[in-house]
Amino acid sequence: MMSNSLISIILPNYNHSKFLDKRFSSILKQTNQNFEIILLDDCSTDNSVEKLDFFSSSPKVSHYIVNNENSGSPFRQWKRGFDLAKGKYIWIAESDDFSDESFLDKVLNFIEIHEKSPDIIYVQSIDVDEDNNKISHRIDYTSNFEINIWSSNFLMDSSKFIKTYLKHKNVLPNASAVVFKRNLLNNISFKEIGEMKMCGDWLFWIKLIEKSSYVGFLAEDLNYFRNHSGVTRNHSSLESYKLRLKEESIVRSYMEKKIKFKIKQKSEIQSIYMKWIKIFPIKAFSTKEIYEILIPNYKLFFFITYFKSKIQNL
Repeated sequence: MMSNSLISIILPNYNHSKFLDKRFSSILKQTNQNFEIILLDDCSTDNSVEKLDFFSSSPKVSHYIVNNENSGSPFRQWKRGFDLAKGKYIWIAESDDFSDESFLDKVLNFIEIHEKSPDIIYVQSIDVDEDNNKISHRIDYTSNFEINIWSSNFLMDSSKFIKTYLKHKNVLPNASAVVFKRNLLNNISFKEIGEMKMCGDWLFWIKLIEKSSYVGFLAEDLNYFRNHSGVTRNHSSLESYKLRLKEESIVRSYMEKKIKFKIKQKSEIQSIYMKWIKIFPIKAFSTKEIYEILIPNYKLFFFITYFKSKIQNL
């Protein structure tokens, strides 16, 4: 049965002109047509705006905003879209990805057939290159877990999902695969998320799922996750690698201080510390930057890890 609930589709774009035709087409061809589209451009420097101007004439487009200056973070654009959304559900359809035409129907039907209805649900993804060729399957991304639960559908208590899986890494690696209830956004702070470039989605999912009851997963390949040189998750330079570690420390600090239930993450924090320590020489112990990833309740643990590591490498 098709859901009659309005879905707000947020399409945030920055310099993805090459992929916009495929993205917009995959939205307009959805078998569930009860949606609005919110088009957002973050001051693109390619010809994205020219294409978006054309798309904006669709009766499905409820808002079209082009920034005069770049916001500095993709997650600030998410927030702008959330503020404009009117639907019961929200889908962040990233501009470089695309979806199966049955994506919305199958996701919403999954929600409706479960007595314990999930507040957030996502589907399996396939990684594709710039020319839509398959690179890999996202089932491999979760193969580090002893039981790879993403091989089949599941419905899970939200606190268990965070403590068992989301605390290890962002197991919702692509926003385009996710649909969630808009009311979960009430009172979620975007202060830290809006300053982030790499881990803002991870922190956002934790905050969102913390407020939900159940998380659902549909193990069908309905989302196509674009992997190309321009994606912000690529961190080939030292500075981007350091930024990634700093942002992960923010995520883990949130789980340590703010989340309503206890999460054990000593091994994950040690992993951050070890990666960070390898970057710096012994003399860096006296510099300010060495302390930028300290996590509450694990400060002494950092110093112990630091000295043990440096002594072993003398």
